[in-house]
Amino acid sequence: MRVFVTGATGYIGRVVTERALAAGHEVRGLSRNEEGDERLRALGATPVRGELSSLDVLRKESAEADAVLHLAYIHDWTMDYNDVLRADAAAVDALGEPLYGTGKALVVTSGTAVVDPDPAGGETTEESPISTTFVLKDRIRSEQHALRLSEKGVRVSALRLPPYVYGRGGSYFVPMLMEAAAKAREALYVGEGGLRTSDVHVDDAADLYLLAAEKAKAGEVFNGTGSTSVTLKQLAEAIGDALQLPVRSTSREEIEAKWGKFLTAFVQFENRASNRNAVEQLGWRPKAVDMLTDIRSGSYQAIAEKLRAETAVR
Repeated sequence: MRVFVTGATGYIGRVVTERALAAGHEVRGLSRNEEGDERLRALGATPVRGELSSLDVLRKESAEADAVLHLAYIHDWTMDYNDVLRADAAAVDALGEPLYGTGKALVVTSGTAVVDPDPAGGETTEESPISTTFVLKDRIRSEQHALRLSEKGVRVSALRLPPYVYGRGGSYFVPMLMEAAAKAREALYVGEGGLRTSDVHVDDAADLYLLAAEKAKAGEVFNGTGSTSVTLKQLAEAIGDALQLPVRSTSREEIEAKWGKFLTAFVQFENRASNRNAVEQLGWRPKAVDMLTDIRSGSYQAIAEKLRAETAVR
């Protein structure tokens, strides 16, 4: 297949590009600058210069592709979130227009935290009630907008990724929490730390994008979670072990003073999203190393060593 990937130079997008190339596909990836171009060329992909606002570029690439994987998103938390949603909607419309009635795949990205936690502490599904409390609850509007393309004959599907996509020493929130612990000289969690979260290794997530492009039907949604059992206390303990720092329970107020309101609200949201649909319908089999092991003794060792060194000289 000829695959067009937005967000191809990002953390997840680079792995999606790598896996697609390994599967024998031709990949063209959206890139904003020369640095991104070089990253894609090094993988064996063809860079396409543009941004989410480059609507003519998106239309052209989508028209020439056999499948489109949309991973790009604006993660500027200083922006008005309505502007973020409008930008994504315009990009999705541009990607979707050439696909009307073609049966070609458009896979978009969403998050498992768009639904509220199960009141009994169980796992949620793709049909669970939409969240009214999560800090990024309005992202469901992007997902819903994209899925409406199915009414125009686009084979669009949505992958909901968990709060923690980890692996290869990357991610957004794992390094951020490690940096926060190094700065405080201790790894913190709130209360008993019993809240549980979902995670997935970036390699497994990348495989799911390709499976969705191949097998997903129009309008389908899949949770892309590898695990739903990690507690916030266990996460703090893993970070403490990696950084050789003490671990301490504290109040939400203290955490918020140290981390800020956004990160605290993001972390202090229970998320247990079942991957049953992806496993049964797409044949997905997450198999990478678990997040806690990866933090303690895997791909995050380089970050841990750097932070330990910086902490030692303070």
